Amino acid sequence: MDLFIWALVMQVLLFIYFEITSLVPLFPWNDLSKYSTKEKVVEATSNGIIILLGIGLFITQVKALMILSAILWGLFLTMQLLTWWLPYLTGKHLKQFSRELYDTHFQQTVKLLPRIKDHIIPDAQHLVLQVLTLSTLLTTTIAVVG
Repeated sequence: MDLFIWALVMQVLLFIYFEITSLVPLFPWNDLSKYSTKEKVVEATSNGIIILLGIGLFITQVKALMILSAILWGLFLTMQLLTWWLPYLTGKHLKQFSRELYDTHFQQTVKLLPRIKDHIIPDAQHLVLQVLTLSTLLTTTIAVVG
C-alpha cells in the first residue's frame, strides 16, 4: 500500500476510535457514566475537529500542509503523554487532569500496566489511543519525508 494511503488510513482509524470511545459507553473499556451528554459531545467535537484538521491538512498533498499535519499529530501525542504518563511515572498531574478527575472518571476502567506507588495508571482505552496516535505520527512523517 502506498505510504500516503497508509498514513491516511491511520488518521481515519484514529478519528473513528476517538469518536467511538468518547461517545459510546463501553464499560469497563471506558467509563462515560460521570459525563453529561453535553460534556461527551464537547469532548468528541473539540478533539474531533483537531483530528479532522490533521486529516484535512494531510490530504491536500501540499508538502508544507502535510508537515503541519505531522506536527499536529506530534502535539496531540505530547498532550496525551503529559496527561497520562507524567502522572503515572512521577505522580505529578497537569492542572486540567487532577487526581480527583482520574478517581471519578477512570478508576474503574481496564488497566494493563503495573501500579507505581499511588500514582494513576493509564487505562487501556488511552493506551490504545496513544499507540494509534504514535502510529499516525510515524506513518504521516514517513509519508511526508518519503
